[in-house]
Amino acid sequence: MTVCGAAARGTGDPCCRPAGWGTEHVGTGRCKLHGGKSPGAPVVHGRYSLAHRASLAEQHARFLADPRPGDLLSELAMMRALFQDHLGRYTDGVPLAADDLQALFAMLADISKLVERAARIENQHALTQSQVGYFAGRVADILVKYVVDPDTRRLALDELRAVLEPAPADRGAGPAVLAG
Repeated sequence: MTVCGAAARGTGDPCCRPAGWGTEHVGTGRCKLHGGKSPGAPVVHGRYSLAHRASLAEQHARFLADPRPGDLLSELAMMRALFQDHLGRYTDGVPLAADDLQALFAMLADISKLVERAARIENQHALTQSQVGYFAGRVADILVKYVVDPDTRRLALDELRAVLEPAPADRGAGPAVLAG
């Protein structure tokens, strides 16, 4: 007769029960006390992996088609909502445990990093003050060179100056004043 043979915990002696005792496979394998009755790993068929790959391919295509891939506004909104939800779980006036405080500060740090990342992405394509000033100077040069009528040239330069002049609250932050 074949026995289970699994080593006992304390002594290391082999189990003397019949192989497969208490299971559907009597006569082979371990007894029910030593893992013979465990269902084992779930069986995953190839059909699942094909469906999963198709799902990933669809998501990949959707992300590629996104007209604004650098727009992190929805991710930021989700992180803020999760933070508020987490914060709402605590009772007002009750001191928080160190672990809870650490989790909240970690969430705030992640939100701050995302805000900084979004600002960096947004500013990658923004013109600097010196670039705007250079562009305005070049436009003024072109107007002086190609607009022959002095009155028309003066009107065009005045309009360009008005467009580029900063609002009253932004004084001192605008581009250089154009020479006429």
